[in-house]
Amino acid sequence: MGAGKYLQAGLLLAGSMLPWSAGSAAAQTLDIELNRLEDLAGQCAASLLLTNRLSETIEQVRFDLYVFGQDGVIARRLLLDTGPMRVDKTTVATFALLDRPCSTIGGLLVSDVPLCKTVNGADLDCVAALTLTSRAAIPLAK
Repeated sequence: MGAGKYLQAGLLLAGSMLPWSAGSAAAQTLDIELNRLEDLAGQCAASLLLTNRLSETIEQVRFDLYVFGQDGVIARRLLLDTGPMRVDKTTVATFALLDRPCSTIGGLLVSDVPLCKTVNGADLDCVAALTLTSRAAIPLAK
């Protein structure tokens, strides 16, 4: 078995153990998936799937999001507010990114999460908890 097969087997084994470690700190994530980009009436719209895998309901959250053009230059900054987000619940957020076609976008960056509060008003470190993925043709990074 080559080194790649050992790595693949190890990743599969680690993934299969996730349900057993659901209460551990490693499993405490705030997942964002860039699910879709689509052109609508001259604008590029994005759909994000947001899943709260933290141990508490998030009452308010604000994402500081930057849109980059194909040339790597910042095209727009957005503050995306959402909430509440219940534990183990997925929320869909759809919004306009740019007044241009989606083909002009090179990537998205979640720069910060300046607001992330529980229902009790406690602040959470949601930046550290972020796990980002993209099903679109462009990357979503932090």
